[in-house]
Amino acid sequence: MVKTFIFDVDDTLYDQLEPFRRAFQKHFSQFENEVKIEELYKLSRKYSDEAFETTGYEITNMRKMHIYRISKAFEELGIRISDEEALQFQLDYEAFQNEIKLIEEIPQIFELLLQRGAKIGIITNGANDNQLRKIKQLGLEKWIAPENMLISEGAGVSKPSKEIFEAMERRMGFAKNDVYYIGDNFDNDVIGATAAGWKTIWVNFRNHKTIGQEVSATYVVESPQELLRLVDVLTIAL
Repeated sequence: MVKTFIFDVDDTLYDQLEPFRRAFQKHFSQFENEVKIEELYKLSRKYSDEAFETTGYEITNMRKMHIYRISKAFEELGIRISDEEALQFQLDYEAFQNEIKLIEEIPQIFELLLQRGAKIGIITNGANDNQLRKIKQLGLEKWIAPENMLISEGAGVSKPSKEIFEAMERRMGFAKNDVYYIGDNFDNDVIGATAAGWKTIWVNFRNHKTIGQEVSATYVVESPQELLRLVDVLTIAL
C-alpha cells in the first residue's frame, strides 16, 4: 500500500521565526527588553491568518495585510508603530526569507519517504511568487515533483477550505485513507485536512495551545526529531 505525505511549508519545513527575528533586530531592537520575539511572531501569525481570507493576492492589498498584522501584534503588546516602520520591517522579513534553510531533519524525512516508496507533496497558502521563491531557496524540487506542489493562489482556494485538499487528491490520485497532512497551523492544517477526510500530523514545535476545539490531530509531534521517528514508524511496513 502506497502512502502519501503532504507537507505545509512555512514553519513546518523551515524555521519561519528566524527571518522574523532578524527583521525585528534590525528595525525594533529598542523593544528587545519589552517584547518576547516569539510571542510577537505568534501574534503576527494570528492576525495574518485573520486578515488573509479577505485580502486576496493583489500586491497593494497584501501590503496592507503585512502592515496590519505586525502593527496589531505590537499593539496587543502595548506598543504602537507607524505604517512605514511596519512596511520596512516586512520588506526585510521578505529579504531574509531568501536565506532560509530546511530544518535539519527534513531532508532525512524526505529521503526516508522516497526510499520506502511513499509519495510526497506540498500544499501551501500564499502568493505564487512568494511561495515559489521559498520552494526554490529550500531546494524542494530535489524530492518533490513540481506538479505535486499546490499553492493557494494558483489553486484559487486556500487552507483551511477542504477544496484545496480535494484538489490535491485529484492531482496526485491517492485515497483519503492513505494520506497524511503535516503542518504547524492547527486551524489551517489540522482542521482543514480533517474536514477533507485526511489523517493529520500536527507539528507543534512552538507549543501552541488549542482551546475548545472539537477536532484533534491524528498525531502530534513537538520536535523535528519526533517527526522523523513518527514517519519512520508509519512507513516501516511499506
